Amino acid sequence: MKPQYIALIKDTFYKELRSKTLIFIFLATTASIVLGHLILTAFNNDLGGAGGVNNIGLAGVNVLSINFRILNSISFIIATVFGVSVFRSDFENNIIYQYLSFPISRTEYFFSRIIGTWLLVMAYYAYAYLLSAILFSLAFKTFILTPMHFLSFFILGVYLLLVIFISIFFSLIMNKIGALFATFATCIAAAISYGVFSVLPLSETFSQMSFFKLTGFVVYYLFPRISFLDSISSALLLDGKLDINLWQQSLHLIVISGAYVYLANRLVNRKDF
Repeated sequence: MKPQYIALIKDTFYKELRSKTLIFIFLATTASIVLGHLILTAFNNDLGGAGGVNNIGLAGVNVLSINFRILNSISFIIATVFGVSVFRSDFENNIIYQYLSFPISRTEYFFSRIIGTWLLVMAYYAYAYLLSAILFSLAFKTFILTPMHFLSFFILGVYLLLVIFISIFFSLIMNKIGALFATFATCIAAAISYGVFSVLPLSETFSQMSFFKLTGFVVYYLFPRISFLDSISSALLLDGKLDINLWQQSLHLIVISGAYVYLANRLVNRKDF
């Protein structure tokens, strides 16, 4: 890997690391987890009930899983905010020209910004994940982190990477507020359409077609189904069932995400900065 490529990734990481937004979320997350630890410690006997250690351990796993779901939502917001700002800040501070003058291609610039932002979000996510696991395990006096929690972490990592890419994509074609709104709207619309069409039999897809159903159909087939990853993570955390075709959903996610990554890279290479 080129030294300038690594340098730009580090620059992205450290630049966003100094963000007041991240510092606030970091402190708020830490305080919330510590508070949760104190509350669980105080009510440990009530949570354990008469079932002894096994019952306490099961309660701990469930509480930790719910906490991780909350962290997933917070990480989604962080990924969106930093994804939108990482390119816009280069434009607004007029340093984009300096970066492009370095011996690095626009494609390398584009992907280094994405990777650097993703590493920052994952660093926060890993910190909150481990801190929760340690303090909640201490509260329940038993180790409550399971292999499913680890697997969920890595799946959500891919999900957050795609969220960052979507937010960066919109930040290249509109202002910061518009990009934030577009990212949230796109992800919400994709989640709603996925919730409807992923469980709908193909024979019923075109029946009783309306404007809203047609809109959902277009979103479902033409946008990356990132909610597919979120649903897998939720199922792993909460021991749920996935009544979907994993191979079909995975193939669609890879193909459509790859197409959007290609288009975004083309946009960066053709954009008149």
